[in-house]
Amino acid sequence: MLIRFKRIADIRIDNDISQKEMAKIIGVTPDNYYDYEHGRSNFPLEKLNVLANYFKVNFDYITGLSDIKTNYNNDIDFYILKKRLKEIRKQNKISQTSIAKVLGDKQSTYWNYEKGASIIPLSKLYLLSKFYNVSIDYFLGKTDDKNIVIKEGMKL
Repeated sequence: MLIRFKRIADIRIDNDISQKEMAKIIGVTPDNYYDYEHGRSNFPLEKLNVLANYFKVNFDYITGLSDIKTNYNNDIDFYILKKRLKEIRKQNKISQTSIAKVLGDKQSTYWNYEKGASIIPLSKLYLLSKFYNVSIDYFLGKTDDKNIVIKEGMKL
């Protein structure tokens, strides 16, 4: 399942940057960038992190979960990601099979996300964040605050 995150294009347009320039900034071909921006391919988390740090915004803002442009300006920690995927699932007393169904995946696919054998795609991480009401940036280790901030001082 792919999701088009409109703010990716909005950020680029608001900063008067062409798709070709954006592709160069994040280190991909213009065709790949076009596919990411239009939701035809999952935006790799590492590449989206380059975009987030470059424009000083967070993943929750990019995906539309938040209207606040918090600047974490640090790297994704994939060790923390796998740890937090498991931790949040267990805190909510949900089986891997059940959460895999929420994502439209097999249990074995979700198991691979928790073990770090494969990286969860952005669209699936977005669905998990909405399901659990937990910040994407928290999952990625960019912040230790689980809360999604919608407006200044307000949390979901």
